[in-house]
Order: sequence, then structure tokens, then C-alpha cells
Amino acid sequence: MKGFSYFLKSGLLALAMIVACSRAGAQQFILSVVPSSNPILVGNSLTYTINLTNASYDLNDAVVTNAFPASVQISSVLYSQGSYFVTNNTVLFDLGPFYARLPVQLTVTVEPMAIGLITNFVTVASAYTTNTASTNVVVQVTNAVNQADLGVTMTGPSQFVITNDWMTYGVTVTNSGPNAATGVALTNTLPPGVISISPTTNQAVGSNIISVFPLGTLASGGSTNLQFTVQPANATNLLFSVAVGSGVPDTNAANNIASTNIIVTNYLPGTLVALTNSIQSTNFVTGLLEQSITVSNAGLSSVPAARIVVTGLTNRLFNAVGTNTGNPFVYYSAPLAAGQSVGLLLQYFPRKSFPFTNLQLGAFAVPLPAWTPPAATKGTNVISRIVELANGNMLIEWPSTLGRTYTVVYSDNVSFSNAMIAPPSIVAPANDMEWIDYGPPTTVSAPTNAGVRFYRVLQNP
Repeated sequence: MKGFSYFLKSGLLALAMIVACSRAGAQQFILSVVPSSNPILVGNSLTYTINLTNASYDLNDAVVTNAFPASVQISSVLYSQGSYFVTNNTVLFDLGPFYARLPVQLTVTVEPMAIGLITNFVTVASAYTTNTASTNVVVQVTNAVNQADLGVTMTGPSQFVITNDWMTYGVTVTNSGPNAATGVALTNTLPPGVISISPTTNQAVGSNIISVFPLGTLASGGSTNLQFTVQPANATNLLFSVAVGSGVPDTNAANNIASTNIIVTNYLPGTLVALTNSIQSTNFVTGLLEQSITVSNAGLSSVPAARIVVTGLTNRLFNAVGTNTGNPFVYYSAPLAAGQSVGLLLQYFPRKSFPFTNLQLGAFAVPLPAWTPPAATKGTNVISRIVELANGNMLIEWPSTLGRTYTVVYSDNVSFSNAMIAPPSIVAPANDMEWIDYGPPTTVSAPTNAGVRFYRVLQNP
């Protein structure tokens, strides 16, 4: 009986091995091979990273064959499991037990000895499955040196900056060639007393905040734009700087660094008061919740302009043009004489009423904002319709592209010699846009008080 039991077990084991050796069906291996550079110079180190996953059942063993031509010399091998040996310019990896879903990474570093094309053939197989996987990677070996001319420029904020404003500046990185630049990275340096809002950074170097942003490969003649939003905590003159570099030689290092000085000030002297003068109501043309407020100059002197900061909001202030300490604000972009009052319209989204008190309104004297549009009018959209509404406001309609940003420009003459931007710019929610000129804070006065008014629409980059 004991002998029969042993014979039965041995027979089942042999049967299991036969079944294992013949199993096939679904994809067994997921294989990829990535070279560290392509093209590469003769004599430079070239590393191939092999990523392999057993996508099916556990295997008792698996072998990876990595075959190179005679024009390369193998210099080093790394592996995450198993063992290896080299023969005839071929690396053989014996992985040993290869468990399902367990990724394996292998690397082989070679040195190309001649110019031309080298092909690396990689195959994975196992005696325990009929499935195999293979691929090949072709790399060009050259004796030409890649060169690029990277450059970087900075664009400061378009408006004055008040302490604790969320200030945005732009950075443009270009490559004048003649070759693509790989491994491009931008270093952004913030001065002391500046908080990074977007993108956030946390690497302090001395009293500065320095962060590095990898940009990948930048083609010859290519460019990329970045936007940085920060919050300066003190009224002072701040120096912002950026630098760009890459993994290829640069023919002109003089344009790899840029900097700009930005003056941060406090609010101007003045006594301004802001109060609500209407209930919240829905504008069914715009789909926004609206509320009128009155801003009064209770001081003894005129102020150049007024900023109204709204705090404690649960809804978004749709017509806000900026942010201070996380709170949105709008402008009255004209002088306000002593004792003078002006009405402004606040717009909220979504159109659902919410509790609001006068304590949430703060009015401050500021320099006159600059709403001069760019000189170029290329890309001006064709306005398809202008309608005067019953209340005297002007409705403008134009064809748009979903997701693109548009800026309305207005003037009191057809030549647009004294044109002004109507902030804020708006993102198109559909292929047709409607916009209403209702007066402050978007325009300096209501259309009913402006005489003749002309409009243009600019599609932003």
C-alpha cells in the first residue's frame, strides 16, 4: 500500500510537470527596452534598461538573452534578481523563479566603438511555457556633437503689485538650435519673503527658495511657456531670476539667465467704504448670480482708483481680476473724488444665493490700473452680433473655440486709439460666446454714460 501511494504521487508530479511545460494561451511576458540616449557619440556610455513582467502564472525559471553586435563593448551589467554570464557579446540572464506580476529590471551598459547603427536584440523565454517575447532597439552612433542655443526670458505682472497679492510672472524657454536639447531644466529662484502659490516649492537655499523644473526635450526652434504665481509678503523691491540648462553643449550661455525687478507697494492713503445696495439675483442671460455695491470716498482727497476685496466667499467671484491673501478683488479703474460714490456689479458662480454681509467688503485706494491692450490686433475675432439690452447694457456675441481664452477691448472711437481691456479675460464654454458690457468694474463706465462705444475681441495665445 505504501509503495502504491509513492507511485501515485510520483505519477501525479510527472503529469504536473508535463502540463506545466506545455501551458500556453494568454500573453506571458510584458517586455520593453529603453536606451539612455539616441543618437549617441562614439565612445560614450550607452545604457539599456530592460523592464520585464510575468503577466500570467508563476514560472520556475526564465532566461533573458540580450545580444549585441561586435561594434559595441559590454562594460557593466545590473540585475534585480537571478544571475548572468557573458558570451560572444551576448548577456544571458537566468532569472530563476519568475513570479506572476513581479516586475524585473535589468540594465546593460555598453560602449559603441564605431559610427553607424547598432541593434540590440532582447528575447525572454522559459522551459515552462511556450510563450516568448522579443524586441529590438536601434540606436544611431555618430561622431557629430549635438549643440543647442537655449534662451530664457521673463515677463513681469501687467499691473502694480500690492503686499500679499497673488502675483503671476511668465517665463519663456526657447531653443535656437541647431539640434534638439535633451534634459532641459529650468531653475526658478524666489527672493526672501515670497511665498510660492503655483507651482508650489519647498527647497530653501539660504534665504531664497530655489526650485528646478524638468522640461524634457526641446526641439530646435521650439519653445515652452511657464507661469509662476507667488505672494510677496512685504513692500519692497524684489529680484526674481531664472536659469535654463540641458544635457547638450550650449553655443551661447549668455542668454541662459534672466531676471526682473518687481516693486511691491502698500495701499495708498484714503478712506473708502463699500456697501451692498441690492439683493442677489440671477442674470439668466449670463447664468451668473449678481449683486450691486456702492463704493464711496469718505476721505478729504481724491484717489487714483479703488480696489474692492471680497472675503469669506462660498461662491466664486466670477469677475474678479486678482487675488490678495487668497481673497478675490475687482477695481474701479478711474479716479474717485472726495465725497464721490460709484456703483459696481459683483458676479458670482454658481448662481445660488448665499449669506453675505457688508463686513465682507473692503475698499482700498490704489494706483490707476493699466488696461492698455497689446499693440498687435492679429487674431481679432469677428463679432457676429451687438445688441443693446433694455437696461442700456450692450451684449456682444462672437464665434469661439471651446476652452480658448478671449479678451474684450473697447474704445470711444473706431480707430481704437485709446482702447482699454475689459477685464477679466474669459474662457469659452462653447463654440459661441456672449458677453455683456454692464459698466464698472469691467469697464470704466456704463454704456449708457459712454456715448459711442466700439468693441473688439482678442483670442489669447
